[in-house]
Amino acid sequence: MSQEHDPRPASGQPATTLEDDLRATLRRAAENAPHALPGLLAGVGRRSRRRARTRLLASAAAVAVVVTGTVLAVRHERPEPVVINPSLPAITQEQVVGSPPVEEVWPGAVQVVPASLKTGKRLRPLLIADAQTTLLTTWSSHERASAVYAYDQRTRETRQVTVVPSRKGEIADGFVIVGDRLLWHVKTDTSATLWRAPLAGGPAERLPGILPHVPWATDLVGDRLVYSAGDTGVFSVPVTGGDPTPVPGGEGLHLLEWPWAGDPLLPSDGVQGVRFGRLVNLETGEVSHAARTPGDAYVVCGVTTCSGLHADGTPYVRARDGSGERRVPELAHGLAADRFMAAHVTGRAEAEQYVIDVATGRSGSLELNVTLEGGETSYTTIGPTVDDRDMLSAHRTGDDTLVFIDLRRIVSGP
Repeated sequence: MSQEHDPRPASGQPATTLEDDLRATLRRAAENAPHALPGLLAGVGRRSRRRARTRLLASAAAVAVVVTGTVLAVRHERPEPVVINPSLPAITQEQVVGSPPVEEVWPGAVQVVPASLKTGKRLRPLLIADAQTTLLTTWSSHERASAVYAYDQRTRETRQVTVVPSRKGEIADGFVIVGDRLLWHVKTDTSATLWRAPLAGGPAERLPGILPHVPWATDLVGDRLVYSAGDTGVFSVPVTGGDPTPVPGGEGLHLLEWPWAGDPLLPSDGVQGVRFGRLVNLETGEVSHAARTPGDAYVVCGVTTCSGLHADGTPYVRARDGSGERRVPELAHGLAADRFMAAHVTGRAEAEQYVIDVATGRSGSLELNVTLEGGETSYTTIGPTVDDRDMLSAHRTGDDTLVFIDLRRIVSGP
């Protein structure tokens, strides 16, 4: 029951004010309140964070990563750079050279498959479907997928999933897994159509509707496919087909990883600009600006991390807010899944490439088995970029196999 405050002083007592009564009431409430159970506040924080994560896609879990125990959180509009951690130990080329094969470093995240069918037709990397299944394609001509195949890691058998319909001038791209189906788009220079096929095997079917622009980057958000359309903006369309609709706030932006989008191109100041220096959360409207150091060049940022060169030519990686910086063996040109880069080592007799996890300092060799015999030798390497969120792949020329690295499994842990 509420009580009214009587401003009249009691006999012989000094007058009290409403503020005096309020302070006294709060003091008594604090003294009589029960003590919080140990760990209650931490538990509330964990539950709150879990609810926040539930509202986002699992693929957007990298909005905050933990490095040496500190959460590197995306900040609001125009933050001041705040150094949370001291600089981390450098990762040197000497530490990387001689690393074991990637499948030994990350055994649960690497799949090795044949690079050709038994008929001799060349296979191309596509997707990691699950812990046992790798998806590959054959090409009818350069970059024109003609069929999709599934390789079973247990049986070591390859089966055809579907034939990819396309006509001259059309290219199939943007393959994603939606439940028990494979979804992709077939694009021309100006538009695209959606197609799907069962992962268990079967004919492809065209879905209704036409995308009046060419999808660039795609992401799965519930029952909708979200994608960039050049410099037009970000759009979404039902995974069952239909008409696309613009994502509010995504005008002129490029989708990096849902819900984050930004400008993928360097600003007008060229090499000293910052690619994805400004990101917008298309769910909340939050804006993140990457911290900058005077003289930095070739800076490319992801959702949580950036890479670049200092004015003295030293390559580095660090969090978007400027914290947790460490030197790396060479310029990364952006980090795959916000934490993976490649390092090339060429000696007199051989060349090798290594994948480096800049969050842990661990590295693994791609085992390309490239022998240099006088002159130049051509070989396939990987070029991790900020757009690589799920997978890296390379062709091992020595034993004619393809190696797939599932970045999601490394990031999420065992």
